[in-house]
Amino acid sequence: MMLDVAAKYEHAFDSYVRDDNSFFLDLTVGNGFPTFDDWENVRRIIKILQPFYDLTLKVSGSLHVTANCFWETLIEIHCLLDEWLNCDDLDIVSMASKMKDKYNKYWGDATNINFLVYLANILDPRRKMGFVDFGVQQLFPNFASEVMKMVERDLHCLFDEYSSTFGRVQVHGQSSIPKKVSMSSELHQSRMSLAVQHYLKQRVGLENKSELDKYLTEEEDENNSTTFDLLLWWKVNSPRYPILSQMARDVFSIPISTVASESAFSTGGRVLDGFRSLLTPTMVEALICTQDWLRKSKESINLDGYVAEVQDMEDGKALF
Repeated sequence: MMLDVAAKYEHAFDSYVRDDNSFFLDLTVGNGFPTFDDWENVRRIIKILQPFYDLTLKVSGSLHVTANCFWETLIEIHCLLDEWLNCDDLDIVSMASKMKDKYNKYWGDATNINFLVYLANILDPRRKMGFVDFGVQQLFPNFASEVMKMVERDLHCLFDEYSSTFGRVQVHGQSSIPKKVSMSSELHQSRMSLAVQHYLKQRVGLENKSELDKYLTEEEDENNSTTFDLLLWWKVNSPRYPILSQMARDVFSIPISTVASESAFSTGGRVLDGFRSLLTPTMVEALICTQDWLRKSKESINLDGYVAEVQDMEDGKALF
């Protein structure tokens, strides 16, 4: 970002060097004034760093789900580095080689990648298992089949764990009063036509599929707009996928980046310093949250309208 701003003032630097003798002398004492080659290098570095900056913003958001973005980000970085390694610029090739070594240190081994990276992508109805397979083919072409078997095995194990927990909750919530068996249902079944029975037999295979298998065999959602709300999709489809929606709720609550939490701690350090150390935890939380709300609000906030409400809260009269 600093280089991007500096590049816009290239002509201003040249004018200072040409017209301001003091400026020229100050820079000459140090590393010298920027030359044409320096500005060319700046523009080249900006072009290289821009994709990483965009990807960083993508996975560091705090107001939207980021866990499902990381697998796609890994693929983009992998392809970007491969493209630079095969370009004609020797400086970029040298830099990309060092970056690729660092990338492989963390992401070069498929078995060391946290399973949640794969799982979050699978639970995105626009990606599912197909996009995981595509990425594995790109990143680990020599071990693609082994990686996909590992992912499928771990996915079904996790689903079985959630299913057993969900089943215990269901049984616990059932009433102990026995249900009466209706004779009319038996009579109705005996009168079912052969055609209906044949139809039901055809659906046996579908009915025997697990919730996970049904989800994976359905077509991917084609809504790829920037306004797609992943959490809303799972909320709407939770009646169809009650177990998977529980998995999605737990997985998507995990931020893929620590930027947001580090920022919160930094803000807390500025609120609770050596001169304000007697603030209670409740007051610190209130100050941090209020500051965040004021900054994020797109409309001006009229504090006078909240005075009476705050007074009621202090007097213990507020209803919650």
